[in-house]
Amino acid sequence: MIKRITLIVFLAASCNLAWQFYRMHRESVARQRAYEQGLSVCKLGPSRDEISRIYVELFLLLTVIGSKLRRLKNRLLTVIGLSGATIIYMLWWQYVFSVASNAEVSVQSLPHFVYLWGGNALDLGIASSIVALVMLNIRDAAYFLVYGTD
Repeated sequence: MIKRITLIVFLAASCNLAWQFYRMHRESVARQRAYEQGLSVCKLGPSRDEISRIYVELFLLLTVIGSKLRRLKNRLLTVIGLSGATIIYMLWWQYVFSVASNAEVSVQSLPHFVYLWGGNALDLGIASSIVALVMLNIRDAAYFLVYGTD
């Protein structure tokens, strides 16, 4: 069951990242059109939401790989993957508050989705699913410690 949920969360994150890349492509085409009309538009690197989705995807890939392995390798890669994805989401949530304090404005005046800068409903669903996966893996590890079998 945990393997299926992990794969579903990974696929949802992959679709979300693909949509993000498509949106980035549309924005680059719009910047190119603006440049052709004589306007100069500059973008310095990926935004917080873009880079966060990429990191979450990589950590979920580790989790999927870990769910396919046996014993210690399974546990180790799963812990690394889920911990990394959780940390990325926590840092992403904190970013709104750091922007607000640097700009000296209230958080409500900034554009965000449930305190995710540039986030969407699918990001929130993925974050909730990661929390569920963490809880399921803790339950699975406790069962393994008590009974000694998977």
